[in-house]
Amino acid sequence: KAKLTAADIKAKAKALGADLVGIADGAAMDANPPDPANPQRPSDITDLDGKRVIVLARRLSDGVARIKAWGDRHKYYNDEIALTMLEEVSLELVYWLEDKGYPAIIIPPTHTDPWKYEGDPKQHMTPLLSMPHAAVEAGLGTLGLNLQIITPEYGPRVVLTAVLCSAEVECDSPRADALCLGPSCGRCLSTCPADAVKQWERDWPACDEYRSPYGFAKLSGHIEKL
Repeated sequence: KAKLTAADIKAKAKALGADLVGIADGAAMDANPPDPANPQRPSDITDLDGKRVIVLARRLSDGVARIKAWGDRHKYYNDEIALTMLEEVSLELVYWLEDKGYPAIIIPPTHTDPWKYEGDPKQHMTPLLSMPHAAVEAGLGTLGLNLQIITPEYGPRVVLTAVLCSAEVECDSPRADALCLGPSCGRCLSTCPADAVKQWERDWPACDEYRSPYGFAKLSGHIEKL
């Protein structure tokens, strides 16, 4: 194994194209899952390479946010391309880490556990790892009213991926100051087309209907109509 520091990992990730990089302690995430009933812990994915959770962020373009129609296809296309680019950055980082002697694995923000699917296309499926909570642990930002990550640099307009690796490097600490002003601001409340924003919570069934208008539920509903 080559000598490796947290600064080395962050510099490489940014050189590959990530806008923000933070490193969370996998053990801390194991001990403090966001939902104890559905833990989403690094150790549930791998018991060998989950000591560090390297969280990568790519900013979303401002232009699509200026299109008012919530379901505009250009919004989703531009965001999907940003996510694809970030996934490629994650893969290149994995190869770089492994060349240094540290096996690693990409955790995308959209994969769910198919064994938990109960046949209802409207059922809310959680990812294998909560990216917003991982980003908080990695010091990239704090949660908003709707449990979305808010960053100092780009607000909530980022996409996230994570890379699990057991390299013994220094971890980042969560931010002490909250970036969300709560109900006194209310911008997320007024802009959410589903009215899904609650008090530090989200109405997931309502949110899912809007956040994935061209996804699996839409396809299954179309087939049922046919």
